[in-house]
Amino acid sequence: MAKTLKSMMLIPYIALLSMFFCYCKSQPNASGFTTSLIHRDSPLSPLHDPSLTLEQRLDNARNRSIARARHFTDILSGTPVSPVSPDEGAYLIQFFMGTPLKQTMAMIDTGSSVIWTQCSPCVNCRPQKFRLFDPKSSTSYTDALCGTPGCTAMGNKGFCDANKDKCLYLISYGDGSHSTGNVGSETFTFISTAGGLIRFPNVVFGCGTDNEDKFPNDGSGIVGMGVGPGTLLPQLGYDKFSYCLIALEGSKFDTSTLHFGSEAAVSGWGAVSTPMTKLRSFYYLTMEAISVGSQRFPFIVPIGGANIIIDSGTALTLLPVNFYNDLEAAIANSIEQRAVRDHGGWRLCYTEAFVMPKITVHFKGGADVEWKQENVFVKVDQAYECLALQPRQTIPIFGSVAQVNYMIGYDVTMNTVSFKPTECGA
Repeated sequence: MAKTLKSMMLIPYIALLSMFFCYCKSQPNASGFTTSLIHRDSPLSPLHDPSLTLEQRLDNARNRSIARARHFTDILSGTPVSPVSPDEGAYLIQFFMGTPLKQTMAMIDTGSSVIWTQCSPCVNCRPQKFRLFDPKSSTSYTDALCGTPGCTAMGNKGFCDANKDKCLYLISYGDGSHSTGNVGSETFTFISTAGGLIRFPNVVFGCGTDNEDKFPNDGSGIVGMGVGPGTLLPQLGYDKFSYCLIALEGSKFDTSTLHFGSEAAVSGWGAVSTPMTKLRSFYYLTMEAISVGSQRFPFIVPIGGANIIIDSGTALTLLPVNFYNDLEAAIANSIEQRAVRDHGGWRLCYTEAFVMPKITVHFKGGADVEWKQENVFVKVDQAYECLALQPRQTIPIFGSVAQVNYMIGYDVTMNTVSFKPTECGA
């Protein structure tokens, strides 16, 4: 299902045709659809920096993971002061806004409860690959009025202007960065991997005209896929989404996939499900233990109930220090080759090929997820392969590397997350 570079290059051509042929392939009442996700370090991404080495990209991913975990911890404690930026995620989604279509690309974030993008006329905007969205140039844009569902969908980030007629929003980040502007509704159009365009009217989003430039990148904003009425899932009218993430070492031009509605079902041989808890904007699971071979390490954290956030925007899996130390020792003892300690800040690395021990994550309800080598180790440079787990005194996070080559399905009505082993790039 992954798109090639050639197919991605056809997107502007498809968009141009759609402007003249009345969205003839649009399906406003689609029961479900699939679109592509682009990893931020892919050459297809506007965030791709060809000057960075593999080691630098992985270092950046580790640093983003730690910053994201600190920010999540602060949000849950009620004191969001740690520095984090809206480009801290890992995957981008390309879509179109308005009538006629305007191409954009934004970070998709399972830890965010809102959608926002940079808009014109802009008082303060950072550079981006695509032209700023101008609501005045679109016949399908509408400002949200105070007290309307569109305004309330922004939660505590939405407020009324001084004249009490327009709804505004303000999103602040711990490093002083912010995005503010009008709240509006617009038609969002997505590229289906099956061919054609899928069109959804009246999607509520923040139209940012003042975006503090402390997080320079070429992306346009954030598409929230976390918990809340202002996120993408309920606004498209679905209660299920799933994704299938490819390994970072895969083809440079492969893409991951994001599925909605009927196409998001995760079932069949090998599929397992576990209860999900929604708290603030996050999806929580209950991880009971991790096994290395026959050794089982109970996962006991002082949270009670659900105990680990599952997040596609955090690359590494972050675990409590004592639990991590026991797990790392068991993994090292199960591998015959000599370990390299503390290589460039990575705790456990190998320079020789090794046989991966059997590692199983045990979630509540009997949902056992077996980690393959690509879920546990990442190649941080040409010589070293290192453990993609980190010990942190922050909220535990089940990161995106741990989810590679699994179809991960979220059912927000049944409150379950499902896992199914899948060759995501096939």
